[in-house]
Amino acid sequence: MTIENKLGSSLSTIAWSKVGLIAFASKPTLDDPARASQVYTSYIHCTDGEHWDIAKPQLLEDVSRIHDNAQIAHLSWSFFGAELACIDASGRVSIFLHNGLLNHLSCVYQSAPPADGFSAGIVGFRWLNMNKPILLNNPATRQGDKQFHYGIHKVSPFGPWHPNPNKQACIGVIRSGKVKFWYQQDVRYHEIIQDLETDLLPEDYYNIASFGSDRDNTLILAVYSATRHILKLFRISIQWKILATGGGNLPQSKPDAEWAAIQVKRIYSNEVYCPNHSQRELTHLEVVSPTNHPESRLAVYAVHSSDKGSTIQKIEVVTLPIMLHSNFHALGLRRNPMPDDPSDIVQFQDYHDLNKRLIGLSSIYADNIICCTYADGSVEMRQRLTFAETLPQFNPQSVHNLYDAGFGFPAAETALEICISPNMVAFVLLNATGRLKLYYMRPILKVENNDASAPIAAAIALRHTLACYSTMTCDDIILIASVESLSRPADFQESVLKQTHRAIGFSLDLPKDVQADKFLVLPSLQKLLSLQASLGTQSGWRRSPAGVMAWASINLRLFSFALTFTLKATHQKQPGGGEGEVKGDTIMTFLGLARWCIDFLAYLNQDLFELGRNPDKFLKPDSLSLPLIMLLGAVPRLLIRYTLRGLRGLEQLIARNNSKGDSDPFTKLAYQQLDEILRSGPVQVGTFEKLVNDVDNFMRTNFQDPAERLVMEQSLFFNARIPVELHSVVHRIRAVYLQRIKSDIDIPTLYFYPTKWLGITERYHVEEADDVEIDGLRKQLMKVHDRPAWRRCVRCGSIATIEDLTKTYNKFPSMWTVAFQRNCICGSSWVRCSDRSLLK
Repeated sequence: MTIENKLGSSLSTIAWSKVGLIAFASKPTLDDPARASQVYTSYIHCTDGEHWDIAKPQLLEDVSRIHDNAQIAHLSWSFFGAELACIDASGRVSIFLHNGLLNHLSCVYQSAPPADGFSAGIVGFRWLNMNKPILLNNPATRQGDKQFHYGIHKVSPFGPWHPNPNKQACIGVIRSGKVKFWYQQDVRYHEIIQDLETDLLPEDYYNIASFGSDRDNTLILAVYSATRHILKLFRISIQWKILATGGGNLPQSKPDAEWAAIQVKRIYSNEVYCPNHSQRELTHLEVVSPTNHPESRLAVYAVHSSDKGSTIQKIEVVTLPIMLHSNFHALGLRRNPMPDDPSDIVQFQDYHDLNKRLIGLSSIYADNIICCTYADGSVEMRQRLTFAETLPQFNPQSVHNLYDAGFGFPAAETALEICISPNMVAFVLLNATGRLKLYYMRPILKVENNDASAPIAAAIALRHTLACYSTMTCDDIILIASVESLSRPADFQESVLKQTHRAIGFSLDLPKDVQADKFLVLPSLQKLLSLQASLGTQSGWRRSPAGVMAWASINLRLFSFALTFTLKATHQKQPGGGEGEVKGDTIMTFLGLARWCIDFLAYLNQDLFELGRNPDKFLKPDSLSLPLIMLLGAVPRLLIRYTLRGLRGLEQLIARNNSKGDSDPFTKLAYQQLDEILRSGPVQVGTFEKLVNDVDNFMRTNFQDPAERLVMEQSLFFNARIPVELHSVVHRIRAVYLQRIKSDIDIPTLYFYPTKWLGITERYHVEEADDVEIDGLRKQLMKVHDRPAWRRCVRCGSIATIEDLTKTYNKFPSMWTVAFQRNCICGSSWVRCSDRSLLK
């Protein structure tokens, strides 16, 4: 028997989390057997603003030490992808937590070394579901208006769950027939052990196991013993001795008490063989939970394989209600709690022969789809109900996924293991040399017509929206959208942006009564701006006009968010420090953003001043003025208005502080520096604010038709084009600028004012100082040699310093930077980066 069978072939040494981090274990070689104890992490990232790739694997250094160089047999991420379980061949378990930096994990649990490494080896493992709805998309369909219409619905996963929704629990079965259950209290994990059965012979042991949830919130466990070819099924229920109403927290007075209990019932035990190929042995088990459809049943997929192919047999568990006389319940617990359950009926269903060897089988998409991976590197998505393979087709009227837009997975190479991405649009492959390689869906069917791009854009919009609503990373989706944008007509990017806005339910045509403070915190706004900025970024981190529109809006949103927290912090006494210390540090952290906004106003006015020099000259059809377009577009105009109001609020804060006369020297210095920044710009904030408000009133008053406004807003924001209908507004802006603002501007200062450092049109690097970079979060200069490492955004390429989150939050819980410890301003993830060459 091969080593894979001994370890349990249903285990996997590659795992892809919802936050985007990929963990994989190296395979041993004759020259370097120690590689088997090493775990690496990787992720998808944008390398130069235009191209995407998988990052160089980084060693998770503590794993080999914790597991005493034992071979890693299984890796698994929790429901939301923050916790990684590492399991070695002897059964030792360690759990690592990702917190803040994507590629920085810390160990929060490690089990004791088992006495007997062989019998204690884990052959099946599962994290418990979280008691939160799973989102699924309906097909995007075209209706009478020829537009795609989108919808998302919720389904509820089956339990069991940890009673505290913020805690984790996981379960495993070891080779000798015991169930191990781990549950979390605070950060600490507790372990309890339960025998599956008492009549297991000493020479017997389990080779393969799999868990799945059933409708009654119990677990179904399937185990297989190769020595006697016996398949057994158990129903496992977990009883919690703590209540969810109490937060699921264990009393500190009894830290070692067991607060969960496991009950086991055997529901099936019999020999199983491949139904039509005697030479094929059982190599995989996968227990698949029922779907929310009332007639769906829990199924066990048993995979029998040989070098020539595989056979997949489906086994269903049918649960029938039992009608018992009322006297039966009086027996209570006096009966044997572990009899065979007569209410469960096991039915062997059809089987499917495959002419290639299957190396992995898993259920995805709320258990509606079966994903099959093969040794030749191919990946198949099969419908659970019919087991029919999903093949590329071109359906211009109804799109459910990228397959309906003519996409499919490309031919790969011979694989040891394969792992599909959470969005089901990419996979990683571990080849025979131990290298991890990335593959993603590409057009398989070539369709040449004027409408070919529309279904593709709709399919991308569907997957992007579902990822956004499900708090999953969408970098693999953006990768595909970016690749297609490079090879398709120029209007494809516009089509993708329009469809993503429709799918997520956001309109650039803002209502008249929109509240700026609520608008700014819309998660969908950040997701859409990030997508547009990514698609609008070119090689060398240069941004197209559409990319500039989105990136400027992201930074204006950042300023508004940070300002709200800063003003709040300056009016509160915070624990862990004196009032003056809190005010001073809060203002100091905000100085870079204040400078960015003052200089951004200069950037706007540099272009507007040139336009104002010829107030009677109309725009040419191909004229491009990004500052002017930002004033005309509803979304950036709202952000600019909110920013100007915030700058005036800072001026008032400084005035109140000066009249109060703050005695703390550090706080006084901070306010002085902020005052100098606000006064240093060549444009007066109040005067420019009047112009922006005038434009806003004019746009709202003179364009009442919603359909007309939406077309104009999309032209402005997606293409940076000024429609002919707005040329009269441009003429008005020129006239107002000439009459009210031009005379108040320090023209020589404005003309030579440096604005390139803002990083709007491209990522700016301080070229004259090799040891200096600009912090993309705080907008401050930072010296590279002051710290051993930095953090970099995997999507937009922004870099920032690394903060100690614990110290920062304990001392300044209202510091605005705390909100960006885990995610960049664009919404993507930070990675730790110690090599400065990777910051470029």
